[in-house]
Amino acid sequence: MQNTMNLLKDLQEIDQEISAIEATREGYHKELKDFEVDATRVQEMLDQLTEEVAVLRQAEAELQQGLLKERDNVNRVEARLPEIQTQKEYVAVLKEIDTAKKANKDVEEQMLSKQQEVAVLEADLKEKQEELAVIQENSAARGAELAKSLAEADEILLKRTQARESVATELPVSLLRKYHTLFKRRGGLALALASNGACLGCHMQLPPQQYNKLLKVEEIQTCPHCNRILYVEIDN
Repeated sequence: MQNTMNLLKDLQEIDQEISAIEATREGYHKELKDFEVDATRVQEMLDQLTEEVAVLRQAEAELQQGLLKERDNVNRVEARLPEIQTQKEYVAVLKEIDTAKKANKDVEEQMLSKQQEVAVLEADLKEKQEELAVIQENSAARGAELAKSLAEADEILLKRTQARESVATELPVSLLRKYHTLFKRRGGLALALASNGACLGCHMQLPPQQYNKLLKVEEIQTCPHCNRILYVEIDN
């Protein structure tokens, strides 16, 4: 029975190591994923900004065409002034020139507004490009480290998994099943040391008769409070 308990303790130690390695590997993968998520987020912002700049540039170009058209209108109307023969016609042409110049000014103001919008967006665009470059640089550097760490963790995990299989095959199937259930339900602590009449898994006192049986190591005993498999340290 002592040999069985030793196997169970070895199994729990290995399983705890495996759980720790798997948690570490999960952390590595999450860190890599976080870089990917950040890069995707910034890239999406870049794409949106690029699209907005393109739209504004197109609007600016259309306003530029409109401005040229309005300037042509002013020049065309002003060119008619020398041909005017009556005061009434002269006043009408002046009014037409004034209207064209106002339209010209409106277009210029719209163009200035668009140029300011473009300048703000391009500044944002540059900032996001720099942010993405930093993320990609950090991702490349840290990614190389994480890849190495993952490879080392995988190697250790393989060895510990093989060791686990070797130990598990020496245990009765029913006991192994009970151990697995407890390991999952009790946060990786299926076995608990019993000392000074108490279960150190849940820190509850054990019935004296049960504790005395434990000291004899004649059969598998479980804690009546937390159901963990109990063991005692035997002095050699």
